Amino acid sequence: MKFLEAIANMLIVSVLWLVFSLPLVTVVASSAAMYHSVRTVIFGRKNGNGIFRDFFDSFKLNLRQGIILSLIVIVALLFVAEGLWTGYQIFRISIWGMLYMILGVIISLSVASIILIIPPVLSRFTAGPVSIIRLAAYFAMKRPLRNIIRILLFAALAFAAQFFPVALFIVPALFADLIRPALEQDFALFIKENDLAEENGEEEVQEEVPGDDSESVVDLEERFRNNSRGGKQ
Repeated sequence: MKFLEAIANMLIVSVLWLVFSLPLVTVVASSAAMYHSVRTVIFGRKNGNGIFRDFFDSFKLNLRQGIILSLIVIVALLFVAEGLWTGYQIFRISIWGMLYMILGVIISLSVASIILIIPPVLSRFTAGPVSIIRLAAYFAMKRPLRNIIRILLFAALAFAAQFFPVALFIVPALFADLIRPALEQDFALFIKENDLAEENGEEEVQEEVPGDDSESVVDLEERFRNNSRGGKQ
């Protein structure tokens, strides 16, 4: 029964994600809400209760930042697509186009790895758009192998959804669940290493263990500024 409940909630969250992502400029906020619901409701401490409310609350909380980040993501994807298309056109008439294409593929993979982590980071940390992107890049570059696995997993699920459109009703939440354990380990370690406090301020995050479902929403802006002044990366 718990397994069937989890599947049902994953279907609900995936449908909510599809609906709330339709304007495109809300796709990051919707993805952050989906990740939050998967983490806290479907496989977390709420244990299947309040799936709708959790998604809506997280969506509203991250909407403003999500719109800005969505616009940045869209522009980045258009820039990468244009670069790859230009490289392909050059490759057709010159051997130098191959080098351009290789560079374009490397940049595309780097951008894709960061974009895939932005929604989970937004759902877990409170900071400005630039800081969220910087933090997503930090987690992306910290684990290159995991990045490759995430990209391949995303490609495989997208390929499956293309040939089996009905899979769209569960693939989004499934992807969030599959990348969740590794990301939560990285988040917990980052929170512990930087001595960040929990949102409610009742206890220190040092007591968290990797994969724990307790909230760790923190303001990172001042910390990033201080690290920049001190030369600490």
